[in-house]
Amino acid sequence: MALLVAEVEWSGPDGDPKAALAERLGVPTTAIESAQLLRRSVDGRRRPPRWLANYLVTLHGGDRAVLARHIHGVRPATERDYSRFATRDPEPPVRLPWPKSVRPIVIGAGPAGMFAALRLAEAGAPAILLERGDGVEQRHYRVRDFWRHRSLDPESNVVFGEGGAGAFSDGKIYTRRRDGDLGWIFRRLVDAGADPEILAEGYAHLGTDKIRQVIPEIRHRMQELGVEVRFNSNVTELLVEHGRAVGVQLADGSELMGGPIIAATGHSARDSWEWMLAAGAAAEPRPIHIGARIEHPQRLIDQSRYGGPRGEFPPASYRLRSNPDHARAAHTFCMCPGGTVVPATNHPDRVVVNGMSYSKRAAFHANSAVIVAVDPSDYPGTDPLAGVRFQDEIEARAYALAGKDFTAPAQRVEDFLANRPSVDLPKNSYILGTTPVDLREVLPPFIVEGMQAAIRHFDGRVNGFAGSDGVIIAPETRTTSPVRFLRDEHLTSPTVRDLMPVGEGAGYAGGIISAALDGYRASMVLIERFAPIA
Repeated sequence: MALLVAEVEWSGPDGDPKAALAERLGVPTTAIESAQLLRRSVDGRRRPPRWLANYLVTLHGGDRAVLARHIHGVRPATERDYSRFATRDPEPPVRLPWPKSVRPIVIGAGPAGMFAALRLAEAGAPAILLERGDGVEQRHYRVRDFWRHRSLDPESNVVFGEGGAGAFSDGKIYTRRRDGDLGWIFRRLVDAGADPEILAEGYAHLGTDKIRQVIPEIRHRMQELGVEVRFNSNVTELLVEHGRAVGVQLADGSELMGGPIIAATGHSARDSWEWMLAAGAAAEPRPIHIGARIEHPQRLIDQSRYGGPRGEFPPASYRLRSNPDHARAAHTFCMCPGGTVVPATNHPDRVVVNGMSYSKRAAFHANSAVIVAVDPSDYPGTDPLAGVRFQDEIEARAYALAGKDFTAPAQRVEDFLANRPSVDLPKNSYILGTTPVDLREVLPPFIVEGMQAAIRHFDGRVNGFAGSDGVIIAPETRTTSPVRFLRDEHLTSPTVRDLMPVGEGAGYAGGIISAALDGYRASMVLIERFAPIA
């Protein structure tokens, strides 16, 4: 027997790919014992577009003759390829029981904290998961009140609450890998109700509606395994004795003793960064990206990417980069096909925007962030929170210029490129309304110049990107954390023992999966420390 990976046109959910694979490999159909779908994606570069799929192919006999022909899209299979088809984890090694005196505290129920707590629970740790906001069910109503009535809850909103900021986004879980540690994460998502197709989709996403169904199942599994989950529990102080984190103080004045402490606070928990710094955690300012959301009709993106109406294909998307000689590098971020631009602030006097899609991506518009590189040398100061002040200045200007009611400043793309104010705006998806504003009054000049150069460049890749149908809604400032908390090889603060800063808020992740993976790895450090292999 031999294992190969080969790319052919996808035969559909009920089709048999063996004939196409045999033709590609130059072998009889009878030589193919099995073909398992590894990954599928739309190739929009071809006309007409088509689905392509990578299959794990089991051949009778050897593979030397096939590989010797160096066929494009054909390669030997690796352990990574076939490990993706494991329906359960391999038998775990026998570990020592978790010591009863050690009770880890996980702060934050976003992807990093959630998967850290879940992995600890599976190892028998009686962890406590603290979340400042609501559970995702109640959080949904808080967010809806804000989006409908401008009633913002500073503790439970688009960025705070169970699921983190990713619970109100497109739910992208892009990664080419589904093995190893990532395989553990993907299997847990599927076990909690995510569509098994995420194991094969090249650009998989969950959608905010599906995320809200998956998260409670993960929570229930944690609780069954002994995790104590506390909502509306905002940490206000880290308790440190002799240089070691030993517990936390909550907003109600109570103290909770335990540790080690995994701090998975998210990219907007600025007060959390302050109490970590006050406790002595070492940190430094970090580069970020800032810009705005650009929105077009989805049909425009479909027409450009597919060469016509999309038909049976999913709403088209794009990922674009620009690195001109005369302006800062820029790229698109968190592209939401069939999505909406949403209010995403947690402060009562700031405007922040983000993008979101539901699982079917059926909305009229498409949007993405066009963001420009910002270096710590751009910040007003050199302390760890200098980047926060940089974000704050932009968000406060946006709030003031657009009317001080969470209306967002916006500008026609054509006007933005021509450096002229817009007198009106095209219909757009931002639910709290937009006000025509010259965005040069909101964003620093180097960000405006970088966005302008990028949009002109992107227009050559997506026809109409710089055209009259586009609108820019600002600002997109919370793409990631502007501060990084230092860690040693054990993912622990070098200045506060037993404090483990993880995920986006600590400066070590940039999305749902990378944050989940960082939390998982922190939990594995603790498992090896307190429940090693016997």
